[in-house]
Amino acid sequence: MPKLSVCIICKNEQSRIQACLSSVRWADEIVLLDSGSTDKTLELAAQYTDKIYTKLDWQGFGLQKSHAAELATHDWVLSIDCDEIVTESLKDEILTQLEKITPDQVVVLNRLTHFCGQFVYHSGWHSDPIVRIYNKTKYNFNHNLVHESVNCGNAPQIQLKSKLEHYTFEGLDKYLAKRNGYAKIWAEERFKKGQSASSLKALSSAVFAFIRHYFLRLGFLDGRVGLLISVIQMQYSFNKHMMLVLLSNQKD
Repeated sequence: MPKLSVCIICKNEQSRIQACLSSVRWADEIVLLDSGSTDKTLELAAQYTDKIYTKLDWQGFGLQKSHAAELATHDWVLSIDCDEIVTESLKDEILTQLEKITPDQVVVLNRLTHFCGQFVYHSGWHSDPIVRIYNKTKYNFNHNLVHESVNCGNAPQIQLKSKLEHYTFEGLDKYLAKRNGYAKIWAEERFKKGQSASSLKALSSAVFAFIRHYFLRLGFLDGRVGLLISVIQMQYSFNKHMMLVLLSNQKD
């Protein structure tokens, strides 16, 4: 069976790092790449791995995850985030697939998000298939500042059934701040590429975002959490386009 390196990037994740690392301690290696934690993240992580590195020159999630993979000893990489947990059933599926996988294949994990006290099964958040296991001699992450993904083109995919549990919520204030940060990065990326937006586009995209998540993606079946998610998506869509409008106005 090929050996597997788990690669994780982090910064100030003391509240979640132990649950994440504990769920992957069965792996052949755990590589942790920190970007400047000031809490107890690294102290706690040292209980699970000695492969702890620091890279303070932050250039976005994509490049940071690529650097983490470069530090791995083994060719096969499982990339997860600090707010994710590999369940026992998912671990068993991963190990089964590693026995027969070929270097050109990638493995798709299906995330199940826990938000505001419940798992979300609709609202556009599930299913949430994402490539997370790949051979680093063939593939790696793209260089996106945010919403990064494994750059694997039309590689043959193996889709697993068990869920990668995603515990993204630590409080509404922190979550909204994170979303605003993503909106800012999105606007800056588009601005650098010469793209522009308008107030009308910001408004129309926001309205459609709510309709898409609450009605088309059945957010109403998730109850109050589905409503909250739909409103947050609406706000995020409006914010990112308006931030691009403001950047364009500053240029003029």
